[in-house]
Amino acid sequence: MAQLLPRTDLSDLTLRVVSAAVLLPLSLFAIWGGGWYFAALVLVLAGAMSWEWSSLCRTKAGPMAVVFATVLWAAGLTFVGFLWEALLCMVLGALSLALVSRIGGEKSPILLPAGTAYLSFGVISIVWLRASDPAGLAVFNWMIAIVIATDIGAYFMGRAIGGPKMAPRISPGKTWSGLAGGVVCAALSGVLTVHLLDTQNYILVGVLSGGMAVVAQGGDLIESAVKRHFGVKDAGNLIPGHGGALDRFDGFLTVAPVTALMMWISGGSPLEWQL
Repeated sequence: MAQLLPRTDLSDLTLRVVSAAVLLPLSLFAIWGGGWYFAALVLVLAGAMSWEWSSLCRTKAGPMAVVFATVLWAAGLTFVGFLWEALLCMVLGALSLALVSRIGGEKSPILLPAGTAYLSFGVISIVWLRASDPAGLAVFNWMIAIVIATDIGAYFMGRAIGGPKMAPRISPGKTWSGLAGGVVCAALSGVLTVHLLDTQNYILVGVLSGGMAVVAQGGDLIESAVKRHFGVKDAGNLIPGHGGALDRFDGFLTVAPVTALMMWISGGSPLEWQL
């Protein structure tokens, strides 16, 4: 989720739109199809994000293998229903990397294990949400709608209005007007989504969707802070016009865990909560 500076080359916007037009239908097909389609999608993205995080941290081959193993095993264990084992894998992998980083003199002894836990928990949450019955697919669709709407609203409102910067030291391109645009678009998108799902809980879902837009922007700021720390513009170049997988899916890495925690604590879909 990248909110760009007010002046952006049109060809860059065109490239972003074309890439999204190709990738979004494929992703939606895998999400709706579930099963091995969804597993393949998640594992590919998990592998790409693991590579990008390891590359950002400029880690050696050994620790990089641990990052890959931790994130992919965490995803795989969740797919087959071993949630607690997946969480244990995440913890053990992060602790192992912290120890290896200290002993081996890694350049990022904190960010490498922290990022591994961050990616693992995000992937675990994504898999668990989609597998949750009977509301998992509906909640997942809602989550996708609000994250995409947040990105679009922040992008265009930030370019159109500009104004005060939200976090100039972390990401100079992000403005408060962009955040407001993201919140409004997410709220409207959330309401439209539950309407299509034949749910009438408009007010609560609208407020909840707007709040999750802030969470999504938090994921964007986390990745921006890491990229600024390492002095890079994009985490990778996997997706034309969007950068890497981390650049594109940073919002999901914060929204999915928060959504999963809400479902786990309440024992049901947040779309069906009552005021």
